[in-house]
Amino acid sequence: MGVIDNAVQWATDIANDDSHWYSQDVRWGPHYDCSSFVITAYQNAGVPVKDNGATYTGDMYNVFISCGFKDVTSFCNLSNGAGMLKGDVLLNKADHTALVQADGGTTVEARGTSFGIVTNVPYRNYPWDCVLRYTKDGGGYIANWVEREIPNIGKSLATKSYMAYQTYTNSQASGYKYLWGSDSSTSNSGLRKYKDFICMALGSYYGPDGTFVKIEFDDGKVIYAVKGDEKKDSETDSRHMYHTGSDANMTEFIIDGNIVTSNEKFTSALESEGINRSARVVRIWTSDTEPTYGSNGSTSGEKEYHFADTNEKIPIHNSIFKQAPMLLDGALKVVVNDTDVSKHIGDISWTNTKNTLATTMSFSTPKPKEMKYMNIYIPKMGDIMRYSGGDKEDFRGVIIEVDDGAMYENKYTAVDVGWYLNKTTDTYQFTSMRADDCIKKICNDLYIPIVLIPELSTLITQIYIDKPVSDVIKDILDKCGNGYNFDFVPDGMRIYLCSDMSVEPKFRISPNTELKNSVQYMGNIEHKGSIENMKNSVKVITDTDVMTTLKAEESISKYGFLQEVVKMNDGDNASDLSKKNLGELNKEDETYSGEIIEELTSYTRAGSTIEKDGVKYVITSSQHSIKNGVHYNKIDMERLV
Repeated sequence: MGVIDNAVQWATDIANDDSHWYSQDVRWGPHYDCSSFVITAYQNAGVPVKDNGATYTGDMYNVFISCGFKDVTSFCNLSNGAGMLKGDVLLNKADHTALVQADGGTTVEARGTSFGIVTNVPYRNYPWDCVLRYTKDGGGYIANWVEREIPNIGKSLATKSYMAYQTYTNSQASGYKYLWGSDSSTSNSGLRKYKDFICMALGSYYGPDGTFVKIEFDDGKVIYAVKGDEKKDSETDSRHMYHTGSDANMTEFIIDGNIVTSNEKFTSALESEGINRSARVVRIWTSDTEPTYGSNGSTSGEKEYHFADTNEKIPIHNSIFKQAPMLLDGALKVVVNDTDVSKHIGDISWTNTKNTLATTMSFSTPKPKEMKYMNIYIPKMGDIMRYSGGDKEDFRGVIIEVDDGAMYENKYTAVDVGWYLNKTTDTYQFTSMRADDCIKKICNDLYIPIVLIPELSTLITQIYIDKPVSDVIKDILDKCGNGYNFDFVPDGMRIYLCSDMSVEPKFRISPNTELKNSVQYMGNIEHKGSIENMKNSVKVITDTDVMTTLKAEESISKYGFLQEVVKMNDGDNASDLSKKNLGELNKEDETYSGEIIEELTSYTRAGSTIEKDGVKYVITSSQHSIKNGVHYNKIDMERLV
């Protein structure tokens, strides 16, 4: 049995044993009050809620949430118990708690001195403040589950359609046996099943008919299904993940048309299986072999990845990627919350670096009181600020700082979405997952569009605990080697090889003169070389052994012996790891910095490469400013290896 079954079984056994009774004086065994009863049920089932500080109803919520429970109150009807599942914890933070014994709200609980510890209590609204559900139960079907992507279709992930199995008449088709075979049946609710697997129709992205599927919803409910029919490619999106009709559904349940004869009866059929029709799909796994039931729900070969502590999908920003195109006329333009403030802008500057990801833009506007006869929009924190040098939108960000202390002007700071990834931390677990799929998964969960990404076939096996999202993506790209970078443009994230992102900024001495290469006229130049960070030997180790040592003999002969020790992670290849690290570390650092002038329409940024004197350099930092109509840029570069 899984955690939930064990917790409920323990509670039921205690309730049926007359040697245990309700007590607030002796409450941690053999007798219990309401909170110690529920806490002990899950503690004994393997969830350390008591160890982590749960002692009474007033502190249960925070501790249970930290131990893998999720607040699913919004998916349940507190008036009648609909939507409640076995194992749910009903909580009134001030007075009482109970454990749901069966789907629908029947409880087992330490109810009080007059009732004792009782089982099979019909549902009642105590009233309850919330419903908590354990979402990490290991019980389930064992298979080599491989997690697949889900489409970014928002609320449509909660849309559940249905089709009658009687319409599937091609006995030669691969899905026929799952709908019509001897192991197929119709449940009392009207859902068609193959053995205990719910029959479904899915897009071809999720495999051929006969593929087994594990689906998790945002209320914590997990179902196991088999693909009995395929949505037509002509009726699905370009990746064949979801139906593109008016319902835009991803999941289509196969039913018995003689039982499920209306939309209302379909909703009832789902509810009888503990499935909330308004719950969204948050994760989906597939297996090309039939799973077997086991107590732990996984095997050493099971590929579980993505958020280890939450499956929540939240937009990194609700509206920043939903802006209408800017109306451009070839001139510099600044728009704040759809209001053109260009003519009121004073100095404007921005900075971006490879290391910090985010672009930070600063600008100023005159005090409204100094322009009392003009109608001027006053930017506020949280406003969306957009900038164009003339021919395209170059920057889109959110105002995060307002300085209105000066007498004659207000100063503002805006940042792009990279800032949010620097500030947002989470926990991720990936197992043998392609690097590009890892990044797509992260972006999908944060509703971040990807406008450019190369093939990244490196397999990632790594746990990231409480790391900034940007650091997770950086580490994934570092494991791919070869100088990848990522940044944000107005429409989303770009991932690219720095060597592929060549730029050649230009300027004009005067409007009617020819364009000149800005780098050739660079001023205030600084040029340095160093072996300060060089390593010419890499030793790869585990906790107990030296796996390999790779040396650059020519470099050692010239500069001396400089060694780096690298510890392997699970899944790493020692030879590949040593080659990657030696390739990155065995180099002379060469840095260049200087100041250039660019056209207003130019937007040279960190991560791009510039050629100077026949040598290619990666821009590590760019500091732009526009003063009196002239675009200045101070750039720092390092030699491209």
